[in-house]
Amino acid sequence: MNKHSVIFLSVVFLAAGVSLSFAADPAVQGGKIGVISVDRVFKEYKATQSKEAELQKTAEAKRVEREKKVAEIRNMRDELALLNDENREKQRKEIEQKLQMLAGFDQQAKNELGGRREEAIGALLKEIEQVVNSMAKEKGFDLIFTDRAVLYRAEALDLTDQVISILNERYGKGGRGS
Repeated sequence: MNKHSVIFLSVVFLAAGVSLSFAADPAVQGGKIGVISVDRVFKEYKATQSKEAELQKTAEAKRVEREKKVAEIRNMRDELALLNDENREKQRKEIEQKLQMLAGFDQQAKNELGGRREEAIGALLKEIEQVVNSMAKEKGFDLIFTDRAVLYRAEALDLTDQVISILNERYGKGGRGS
């Protein structure tokens, strides 16, 4: 059994509530382990904040466009009382079409914004993963957990600040996040 198999099995057994001792296995003894709060890294990464601001700007533009459409429909409804029967029916049909177009606009905007958000999140998480992998190899870590999978850790194992620092430094230099 190789070192990686032992580590994988220890994680599986640990998740199942079974404790193992590796003192007899010199390949695993002294392994370097770290923990990262992916949520905190994601929130504090400047590229995340920049992308969120960009998405908010797009959402606001869609909201303004929607409000114009709604105002037009309201104006058409207000005019109904002033029209004769023939024109009133024509106006009602037009209003119905505009309402359907508004519903289509809402769905399209929701899909577009959701797709952009998912795409941005995926790219940012991939970048975070690449930095963590690079840092782990460079600093000789054998295993890095997300803090969601750890019930207890010594603060010395927390690498979150280091990862945030690396990402924000790269972003500030016009790295991948920009």
